[in-house]
Amino acid sequence: MEEIGKALKSIFDKLSDFFDIFDLSFFVSGVATVLCIFIWIDIRGIEVEYSYDGSLRIILIALICYIAGLITFAAGRWIRMGFGGWLMSKFGKKLNRHDSFDENFIRVIKGHGLESSPLFKKYLDRTEVRGIWRLYVKLWAEIRRDEKYSNSLSFLKRYWVMAATYDGLVSTFIITLLLSIESWVGVVADPSIDNHLLGSFIVVIQFAIFLACLREANRYVKYQVEEVVATIADGAE
Repeated sequence: MEEIGKALKSIFDKLSDFFDIFDLSFFVSGVATVLCIFIWIDIRGIEVEYSYDGSLRIILIALICYIAGLITFAAGRWIRMGFGGWLMSKFGKKLNRHDSFDENFIRVIKGHGLESSPLFKKYLDRTEVRGIWRLYVKLWAEIRRDEKYSNSLSFLKRYWVMAATYDGLVSTFIITLLLSIESWVGVVADPSIDNHLLGSFIVVIQFAIFLACLREANRYVKYQVEEVVATIADGAE
């Protein structure tokens, strides 16, 4: 039974590695983006001819959704870091995205009383090569390497997936917002007062969701930092 258990664990690990390559978090924003564009095409009355049928069409749509997910994730992360930094400079401390991460990371390290630990200190002292970031990467490597951290690694992967999902949705809701505005200005919608009021409401709601996605992505990144440091602190006790 023990041998069977090990064999099954090996199979599940390989399946997990396979799905890690095709990160399913990208499909969330990818499917949402493609669906949004298809709905807009239908509203606009644009005729689209499909030359592929059956299973080939399904494969192509899945591939398009995955590529759209990769693009929206990359754009969303860039927007979050850039737009988030701009908001911070306007309404808070004037820090770039590196300084903001470093400040939060150091605060978490001090919260666990690890700033004087030999491993942490030798990295924190390397300010000329941004040792703080290298320490964060080192801690991730340590958690991946040591089997005793396997539960925390699964938890961290979940945080990463959620952050990536919200980053992708940031771009998705920007696209949705732009398409809604395009319809709202009268290109599609009947330019009556009621329709304009409805359009205004939809645009405001979508902008609010966009801001919520930004906030949640930032929150999960901070959770990753907290979990990484807490995991190493618990292992050092």
